[in-house]
Amino acid sequence: MNVAAVAGGQMRSANQKWRILAACASILCINAAFPIYGASVVNTAMVTAMKLDRSMLGLLVTANMLITGTTAPLMGAAVSRFGSQRTLIGGCAAMIIGSLVMAYLVHGPLQAVAAFGLFIGLAMSAGGFIANQACVAGWFVDNQARPFAILYATMGAGGFVAAPLISEVVARSHDWSAGWLVFTVMGAIALALAVLVVRDPPSTGAPVEFGPPGGGTGDGSLKSPQIWLVIFCMMVAGAGSALYIAHGLAMLQDYGHAPIDAAWSMSLMAASTLIGNFLIGAFGQRAGLRRSLAGGSIIYGIGLLLLANAHNTAMFYAYPVVLGAGFGVVQVGAMALLSKCTAANRFAAISGVAISLQTVASAATPFIGGWLYDHSHTYIPLTGTMIALNMAAAGLLLLAKRLFPQGA
Repeated sequence: MNVAAVAGGQMRSANQKWRILAACASILCINAAFPIYGASVVNTAMVTAMKLDRSMLGLLVTANMLITGTTAPLMGAAVSRFGSQRTLIGGCAAMIIGSLVMAYLVHGPLQAVAAFGLFIGLAMSAGGFIANQACVAGWFVDNQARPFAILYATMGAGGFVAAPLISEVVARSHDWSAGWLVFTVMGAIALALAVLVVRDPPSTGAPVEFGPPGGGTGDGSLKSPQIWLVIFCMMVAGAGSALYIAHGLAMLQDYGHAPIDAAWSMSLMAASTLIGNFLIGAFGQRAGLRRSLAGGSIIYGIGLLLLANAHNTAMFYAYPVVLGAGFGVVQVGAMALLSKCTAANRFAAISGVAISLQTVASAATPFIGGWLYDHSHTYIPLTGTMIALNMAAAGLLLLAKRLFPQGA
């Protein structure tokens, strides 16, 4: 056996894995973070220019989330049948086509809802978490914790860049459609990475688990109250986040803040999710996942309260850090606690139900928020409801110690 040749092959394989991880992280940033945070900027500018009401602003996000959520199982099947690389190529192509349609062919509200919902929704579904997670999990079979942490971190980094970048492009061009050309360029970069760098992982003959590393130790099922309590936490946090993504910029502009300042605050919120990710990673096991998730829900609720009062300068600078950090804790803590309460062979099915219900809740609030604003000219009642629901979720978690496995 040529030991040097074997060692060289292993080194090339290791280098290839990390190149693929970097490519998947970049593609996820473009196909998920940019539409979530960057599209909020361009859609707000578009709705203002077309003199549309806030219900339409919310309906754009609602349609997008419904397409993203309902096609997720199809994308999982596509990964199984065609591989991660081909699925990602399709998602990147949808991003390019969708952004060009939004820039050049959309001249009315129904066209905008159809294009943003269908094309950008498919881009987020095919080019987002499912295919990228499957690819990374397949290449890093033995140690998934660090690669997954890198993959998730790109969401915060992408959100930090997307909102101010697109806001600056729209402001300089005085044309909202120019913002969509940024998506076209980014989609082309993602497509090049998918074609030239990403490769499907080698087949091992065994299914790849891509739940949290370590698996679950509980015996929870969908009949277990602790499972539904965690899902409730995910739903109310997701609903508040969707309201912010759809209407946050408009709300801040109503308070008198300049569009570019509002966009920067949104980017800071996205970046601050990394603070929450770090806190739950560093202290979650020591403090207990249940208490950590409750703490994250409380911090998140406080962030929403600060947002509702962001006409005050101090609140305007404080809310994005608090809101982002709280959401970062809930984002990771909910899945970690769900895995702790669930046997490893049940986690994929139960987490799928949880994500689907979170998507439904997230899809509802943008339109409801816009409709309520059009009739009452304020977001405060719905924001207050989101605060109360997240605080209630935290209280139930703290009171429900006996429902959860020891050490959770």
